[in-house]
Amino acid sequence: MKKTALTILIGTMLMGCNMHTELMPFLGKWSGKFVVTTLKNGGSDKDRTREELKGFVQVYATHRTYKMELEGEQETINIEGNWTISDKRITLTPKHLVIDDKGGADLRDPNKKYIAAEDVRAAYGQPLILTEAANKKALHGLEITVGNLQGHHEFIKDSF
Repeated sequence: MKKTALTILIGTMLMGCNMHTELMPFLGKWSGKFVVTTLKNGGSDKDRTREELKGFVQVYATHRTYKMELEGEQETINIEGNWTISDKRITLTPKHLVIDDKGGADLRDPNKKYIAAEDVRAAYGQPLILTEAANKKALHGLEITVGNLQGHHEFIKDSF
C-alpha cells in the first residue's frame, strides 16, 4: 500500500513538473527596446535612435503576470498585465498602463524626443506579441505603430 501511494505521489509530482516546461523559456527578465525602423514624418538615423524606448519585460509564472518598463527621452511607460503562450509566441495583454511624462507639457524640453501619451496608450493598450528565437535567448515583436513611429520590440534574456 505504501509503495503504491508513493508511486502515485511521485507520478503526480512529475506530471506537474512536465506540464509547465513550455513556460520555462519565457519566464524571467528580458532587457531590450522598441526599435524604430521608420519615422512617418521623416528623420535621420540619429532621430530614429533617439526615439527608441529602452527597458525590460519581467515575465512571472505567478498568476501568469508580467511587468514592462520602457523609457524614452521624456517619458517612462509602465505596463502590467497577463500573458499567454501559443507555440513559440507569448502574448502580453495589458491590464494597467501608467505613463510618467516627467512633469508634463510645462516642463517638457523641446530639444528632446517625446511620444504623446495618447499615442502610447493606443499602441500599448493592445496585446503585444513576441516570438521566441531559436536559441531561446531572445524575443522579437511584430511590427507596430506608436504615433509617427513604426518599429518592433527586441528583448534579450537577462536573468531567470
